[in-house]
Amino acid sequence: MPPASNLARYSTRIILEHPKTASHVAVGFLAFAFGSVVTSYIHQFVSSRKRIGDRENAGASREFNDLSFFYGDEKSLTTIERNCSHLPGEFYGQLVRDCIVACVDCVIVRANSVNDSKQCILVERKDEPMKGSWWFPGGRMFKGETFFDAALRKCKEETGLKGNAVQILTCTSTFFPTSSWDVEGIKGTQTMNAVVLVEVADGSEVLLDKTSDRFRWTSTDPEDISTKEEDKYVVSALNHLKAWNNTFKRKD
Repeated sequence: MPPASNLARYSTRIILEHPKTASHVAVGFLAFAFGSVVTSYIHQFVSSRKRIGDRENAGASREFNDLSFFYGDEKSLTTIERNCSHLPGEFYGQLVRDCIVACVDCVIVRANSVNDSKQCILVERKDEPMKGSWWFPGGRMFKGETFFDAALRKCKEETGLKGNAVQILTCTSTFFPTSSWDVEGIKGTQTMNAVVLVEVADGSEVLLDKTSDRFRWTSTDPEDISTKEEDKYVVSALNHLKAWNNTFKRKD
């Protein structure tokens, strides 16, 4: 198709040399111009929507940056005392009911060698909150842990898998109407969750702990899993993964 400027010159010459065809040329030119404007508008609209979608789910940290700042000796600040990792049940129950609990959840991803796709593991929760739901492995952070440290610990404890912490995909505040520590008149809990991407090797054996009943591997593509009625929290985290970078293979 000739450029619009050439088409305009050609149309002008036709009008001058053949006045009877002027109306036909004018109609054709207007149709062409209208089509060009509509096509341009659609392209701009689609591009704009894509940018909006990216902004809605962007915000992950740079790879291998766990967003930790140490105001003092790093080794001493990250030493985990036993009393911080094993809280008495009554005290922890009070904490869950009255305070916001700092947690990490792990998007544990492997490469599926069969079809060269990425999969993440979901576990069926045995306890409240979200009992019976398919969720990411995760749990409470210990004082002295970085996000990456906590994610790798929970990954190993709850699935038996060892991996590399890659990046923090997002941070969310979650509100639950029930917990495992509810008492008469006081129910529910609130957690602050850093969602950490962890990469593991394909073929690693999964060994669940007592917090989960079952596990399954599923696609990391939110468009694939949304049709399976996955929890909105899971879909949101995978949207962040997709918006950031789908080629997160560790570079050693």
